[in-house]
Amino acid sequence: MQELVEAMLRFSAAMTLFGVQQLQNAVGAAADTQSALNKFRDALNKMSDAISSQMDDSKQETLKSMTKVQNDLVERTWDAMNINMLDPREMMDTMTDLTKKTTDSMADLVKKATATGSKSSEPQSAANTLGR
Repeated sequence: MQELVEAMLRFSAAMTLFGVQQLQNAVGAAADTQSALNKFRDALNKMSDAISSQMDDSKQETLKSMTKVQNDLVERTWDAMNINMLDPREMMDTMTDLTKKTTDSMADLVKKATATGSKSSEPQSAANTLGR
């Protein structure tokens, strides 16, 4: 029983330190994103290999089959979506465009409200102010 408790504590400590290491990798990602992603992917693969090595043969075959189906699904989804949004430059461009459109819309609303408000001192309904 003592050995089981020791093994559980070792596993818990290993997972904690792994989490700290991945946090360090994430912080380092700002400088070298691809390298950090590769380190994280490799760590996950090694952990998966270590866990699967403890499975019996039938479970290992099931894992291989599940992995193949999952990989095919991800590849097809990736291809269908042509995911550029994970590219930081694409994300920044999208956010810039969205911010500009929001700012322009708000400026137009303020102009309409100001123009409508200068004609009369009476309060206007929201529908009139928004141009509906």
